[in-house]
Amino acid sequence: MNTREYRRFRHRRRTAWIEANRKRNHPDAEAERLIEFASMWAPFGGATEEEILVHFGMTTHRFLERLWQVIAESECAEEEVVGLARIYPASLETE
Repeated sequence: MNTREYRRFRHRRRTAWIEANRKRNHPDAEAERLIEFASMWAPFGGATEEEILVHFGMTTHRFLERLWQVIAESECAEEEVVGLARIYPASLETE
């Protein structure tokens, strides 16, 4: 292993260690994925039904139920919760 390879190895190992030991605001990986996905689409008015189905395999109604369930269990910042509440209603009204 030459010097360049060793530096790359050390960098990858350190990056993996930092990622593994960072403080998480969400209880599990699924919760983190849901909240990050919802936050990513929030500036565009929320994710479409198709995007939700492709990424999570669930209906919009189920996505919203699950999103608010994991938000309640997570340690999201208040600003993030308020922003998500504006875009993703806690319950869908039936018309």
